[in-house]
Amino acid sequence: MRDLKESDIQKQIIDYLEMTGNLVVKINNVGIMKPNGSFIPPRQRGVSDLLVCKRGGHFVAIEVKVPGNKPTLYQSNFIEDVKRRGGRGFVANSLNDVINNF
Repeated sequence: MRDLKESDIQKQIIDYLEMTGNLVVKINNVGIMKPNGSFIPPRQRGVSDLLVCKRGGHFVAIEVKVPGNKPTLYQSNFIEDVKRRGGRGFVANSLNDVINNF
């Protein structure tokens, strides 16, 4: 059996959330390497992997990590910013984490 990748967990979560009527946006927040070798950093560091508009209009930020990996300081700060503004945010290591926290 192959090792579970973060992208595998994300796919399971996205499929579940969309199937249950939520709007899901997958964020690729890595910046852009230009052909001349210069780098354009992302506008905001630490944005969660998945931004969800939950049925009823509630905002949820989900940072997906394989079990054993921890969010960066920027990722943790983004989740806390979301919570301070009345949204929900958490780290998910599996689909079950989403089911239990959503």
